[in-house]
Amino acid sequence: MGVLASISPPLIGGEAFDNSALNMLLPMHVQLDSVGSIVHVGPTLAKLFSAGTPLEGQYLFKHIQFNFPKNLNNFNNLKTHYGNPLIAQLNCHKEIDLKAVAVPMPRNTGVLINFSFGTSLKEAVSFWNLNGKGFSPADPSVEMLYVIEVQSALLEESQSLNDRLNGQREEAEEKAYTDPLTGLSNRRALDRYVKRFNRRRKPSAYSLFLIDLDHFKLVNDTLGHSAGDKVLQDVAEILLNETRPTDIVVRSGGDEFLLVLEGDQTKAQLEDIAKRIICKIKQPISWGAQKCYVGASIGIVNCHTKRPDTIEYYLQAVDEALYVSKKDGRGRYCFAP
Repeated sequence: MGVLASISPPLIGGEAFDNSALNMLLPMHVQLDSVGSIVHVGPTLAKLFSAGTPLEGQYLFKHIQFNFPKNLNNFNNLKTHYGNPLIAQLNCHKEIDLKAVAVPMPRNTGVLINFSFGTSLKEAVSFWNLNGKGFSPADPSVEMLYVIEVQSALLEESQSLNDRLNGQREEAEEKAYTDPLTGLSNRRALDRYVKRFNRRRKPSAYSLFLIDLDHFKLVNDTLGHSAGDKVLQDVAEILLNETRPTDIVVRSGGDEFLLVLEGDQTKAQLEDIAKRIICKIKQPISWGAQKCYVGASIGIVNCHTKRPDTIEYYLQAVDEALYVSKKDGRGRYCFAP
C-alpha cells in the first residue's frame, strides 16, 4: 500500500467514515485518541498481534516502535511527522518491517496511522497466513498476492518436475551400473569404482578375486536357464555376505564374479575368504524339487594404487591365476605371481 499524501483534516475520518468503512478501505490502520492510546485497530493489523493481546486503550508505543525517523519514540514526536513516510516494527514481531503514514483526525481528536508491508509483503503473507481478503480491494497488494501465489505454484511445479527428473536420472544411472539379474555392480561400475579408488590422495592396497562357477553349464543344460538364474542370484547373495560395505561385488560375465576388497590384507586372510566362498558355493541350491550343484574356482591378485600397473593389468593377472585354479582341478584358489 502506498504512502498517503498530506491531506487536510476535514477529508479524513469524520461522520461519513465509521469503523466498518475504514476496516474495508484501510484494514491495516490504527486509530489513536488525543493522547496516543489505541481506539480501534483494523482487522488485518489486529491479526499481526498475538491472539488475546489487549490493544484498545493501550498506548501505541507499547506495542509498536518506529525505526525511521530515529527520534520518533513517543506520541508527541509523531505529530511532527504527519504525512511523512515512516518505518515501524511490531514489538512482538521485529523480523518484518512495516511502512506507515500518520495523519491527524478532524478537529485534532486523534491520529489515524495506516500501515503496509511494502517489500516485506511476501514474507508477511507467509508468516501470518494472509490472503486477499485481508487487504482493500483497491490495494495493489492484492495483485502482488496473486503474483506471489502464481510464482509459488510455478516454483512448486518446477521443483516437482526437477525431483521427478532427478529421480529418473538416478534410476537410469543405477540401471547403467547394475546387473539386472543379480542386482550386483557391473563392469562399468567397476571401472568407476577403481578410478575413484586410484584418485585417493593416500596410496591404498586392495585385492581382486575373480570367481568362476564350476559346472554351471550343466545346470543350464539339464534344469534350464531359470534354474541357472536362481544359482547366480544365490551366489551373488553369498558374495555380498562375505564382503564389507566398502568392498564391491561385480558380475563381470555370465557366470563370473569379481570382488574388490579394500585394504592391505595378509595372504592368510585372503585364503580364509577364498575357502569360505568355495565352501558356501558348493552347497546345493534348491530349485523347486531339484538340487543344483556348482562349485567355484578363484584367482587372486594383490594390487596397490602406488604401482604404475593399470586395472587391465591386474584383471589379466587375476584371470591367469583363475585359469591355473581351473587347470589344477577346480574348486580351488590360486594367487597371481
